[in-house]
Amino acid sequence: MGKLLIAGIDPGTNSGYAVLDLQGNLIVLGSARNWSVNQLIRKIVAYGKICVVATDVTPCPGHIRKIAASVGAKIIEPEYNLQFLEKIKIVDEFLKTQAKFVKINNQHEKDALSAALCGYKKMMPLIKKIKDHLEQHDKVYLTELIHEKVLIDKIAIVKALRQCC
Repeated sequence: MGKLLIAGIDPGTNSGYAVLDLQGNLIVLGSARNWSVNQLIRKIVAYGKICVVATDVTPCPGHIRKIAASVGAKIIEPEYNLQFLEKIKIVDEFLKTQAKFVKINNQHEKDALSAALCGYKKMMPLIKKIKDHLEQHDKVYLTELIHEKVLIDKIAIVKALRQCC
C-alpha cells in the first residue's frame, strides 16, 4: 500500500483537487475541466492510498461520495458550508507556513485545498494520538503500519499495536 493521504475535492465542471500527506504537507494541487469521477480518482490515487476525502460543503456532494466509496476512504465534511472568507483565511494561513511558493490557479483549487486542510485538521487528534501512543511504547518505527490499521481498517490503536507485535 502507498503512502496514506488526505484528498480535498471541489467537484463540478471544473474539478479542483488537493492532496496532503498525514503530516499536512501538500503533495499535489490541481484542477481539470470536464473530468469524469474515474479520471479524478486515477489522478489522486497516483500519489498513494487516500484514507480521507474531504469537502467544503455539507451535505457531501454525490461525486465526493462516489470517490470516497471507490477508494475506500472516510468522508469528512464541515458542520456547515465553508464561506468564501473562511476558505481564504484557511488557505492563507497554510501558505504562510510553506517554504516553497504554492501556485493556486483558480477558485476550484483554493476550495479543494481548504477542504483538504479542514479534513487534515479533523484528523489531527487521531494522528497525534497514534503518534503519542507509539512514542510511549517505543514503537515509532511502526507508524505507517499503525496508521494503515487505524485509519483504513478502523482498528483501535491498542489492538492494532498488539496485532503488529
